[in-house]
Amino acid sequence: MNVSILGLALLCAGTSAAVAAQPATPTIYGQLSGRVAHFSDTNFLGNSVDSTPYLSKAILGARGFYVLSDSVKLAYRVEADFAPLAEADGTQSIYYGALNQLKNDDDDIFIRYAGAAFITDYGLFAFGDAMSGVYEEFYSAVDLFEVNTQDSTPSAVPNGTRMWTQTKWSKDGLVYKTPVWNNFYAKFVLASINNGSATDDDLKIVHGVYKTDNFMLGLNLSVYDKELVGVSSGESDRERWVLASHYKFDNWKLAGVYESNRDLGSAGADFDVYAVTGTYTAGKFAYALSYQDREQPSAGALQQDSAVIAQLKYRHDERLDLWAEAGSYDESDNDNLAVGLNIYF
Repeated sequence: MNVSILGLALLCAGTSAAVAAQPATPTIYGQLSGRVAHFSDTNFLGNSVDSTPYLSKAILGARGFYVLSDSVKLAYRVEADFAPLAEADGTQSIYYGALNQLKNDDDDIFIRYAGAAFITDYGLFAFGDAMSGVYEEFYSAVDLFEVNTQDSTPSAVPNGTRMWTQTKWSKDGLVYKTPVWNNFYAKFVLASINNGSATDDDLKIVHGVYKTDNFMLGLNLSVYDKELVGVSSGESDRERWVLASHYKFDNWKLAGVYESNRDLGSAGADFDVYAVTGTYTAGKFAYALSYQDREQPSAGALQQDSAVIAQLKYRHDERLDLWAEAGSYDESDNDNLAVGLNIYF
């Protein structure tokens, strides 16, 4: 796909400068997460599961940053999750069959990030997987949860926790982010969907964000080419509009997101989704409560649903989290209780 070729050219353009610079030693980091989850009927993949403990994340990554010149800096990140190795059939994978996997006959390795960014006086230029930033900038403040979280596009019944159509993880793309001016910036993205169409820009994204230390307001538009099989009805491009905001005050944080979908899937469904999440932090404890609602789509197999999600998290230190979580769904049979821990290194 031409997006990939252009991205490679962008990276190569900085090669001569990179040779002259002394790169800093990359930072190696990781995370291990374990949990025990009990579902009232089936999990979000539609599988009947028992309440045995299992490994949900086994992340290993590397990131780095160094100065190429007075006006150009390079940041890069590569991150993979080996947890799907624990359940080769995918029944416990949190990624719900997302696209960017390395596969062989026995297991999957999920590539969460793989990209680089040149930071200049004229803005940021980036290339790679999961570089668009739409999830991080618009959804992450609402989607705080461990089990009841957004990890892939919703599909046919059971709908489960996949309330929105925005995924956490995207395929390769080219990104330009403007310099910040009076707390405002814009971002433009051209992305590939597994070479899914005959065009050079399967997915086009534009968004504007106003952000201070305690307030964010942003508007995003994602347009999927109508030639993508199954993504739209084929009559018009699929569109996703997103309005999001969050505000911090004292120990409180309130976040909301509103997503409007048009011409989704082969049936050309239209529907809206919204969510509001509040968080209160007291010392090492954090309490979160969220209400999420998806209206009945105008066509297709996706169904109306709403959820109330609650979480208690204890942050022992920067290396260890302990948490308990519950999710209650109106239409799908995915009510759940779970406890777990996150270990960071």
